[in-house]
Amino acid sequence: MANSVRGGGPNAADIGLALYQTLRSQGSVAPDKAVAALGLTEAEAEAGWQELQELGLIRPSDGSGAVDAVEPDTALIELLARQRASLRRQRDELTSMVSAAESLMERYRPAVLRENAEIEVELLTRDHRRRQFLRDFDATITETASWMHPGPLPSSEVLASSLTADSELVARGVKVRAIYGQSINSAPRQRKYLSDLAAAGVEVRLAPQVPFDLLMADTHSALVLANPDEPLGPAIVIRGPALVRSYVAMYEDCWLRSVPYSANTSPGLESDSELTEQHRTTMRLLANGLTDERIARKLGVSLRTVSRLVSEIMRYLEADSRFQAGVLAAAHGLI
Repeated sequence: MANSVRGGGPNAADIGLALYQTLRSQGSVAPDKAVAALGLTEAEAEAGWQELQELGLIRPSDGSGAVDAVEPDTALIELLARQRASLRRQRDELTSMVSAAESLMERYRPAVLRENAEIEVELLTRDHRRRQFLRDFDATITETASWMHPGPLPSSEVLASSLTADSELVARGVKVRAIYGQSINSAPRQRKYLSDLAAAGVEVRLAPQVPFDLLMADTHSALVLANPDEPLGPAIVIRGPALVRSYVAMYEDCWLRSVPYSANTSPGLESDSELTEQHRTTMRLLANGLTDERIARKLGVSLRTVSRLVSEIMRYLEADSRFQAGVLAAAHGLI
């Protein structure tokens, strides 16, 4: 047998068959003895043993290290059984994959598409389209209307129409808030408009600086100018909470940094008695270049209180910036 294996040059098929025949003729045999009986080396026999293992033609005998030959029919039945088990696993995996694909396509993907469908950006380039939008815009508001305007104010006709619209919103139970630049509170016509707004139930605040015009309906829609430097230019409509959320956060930050409007507060540097010692200390710290955070620590107050103090100082001095407030305070001998 050894000579027949070696004669034609050993290969896995020849060696496997020779090993199998040796096991069938000798019964339970230790692998090394079967290899020795054929005159093979362990390296030469390795591929043969691997083939027999893969075909299921051998199995351990009794724990002594010996192996037994398995009938080809038995090995074939076991092979088919393994294949059926493998096919069942594949079927189960395929069923699970189909179920997952159906969930993704029928449940999750439509949900994302609905969310994306709620996002919309529109450019308004014509005046009549903007007026139409503003009429529809007010109708969509159910809880909160938020305006922000740096100035200057538009014509008296536009202000009258805007005041009427805001009054109607308040009458519907909508909370209306408006932020204007402090410079708007510097002329009789403008102060009268702010007073009329407040009297109509609109919460009005003044801020040292307002970044740009902004109108928001609840948290779902917003209107901004395409170019902040062109008040009469194209406007951009933004719809969808996912996009409007950032504008809401910015508006709330401006709201916290602004101060409530009071009809009894007139601008101008009329007398030093209107400034408290806390205001004066804040001005000196500002003049020394301290940030709001450091001023808050120095005064032992909150950052919000410092923002209020700075806003009051700028309104008092009719300053458009912190730098201008410092110049005016120095000019009037306040620091």
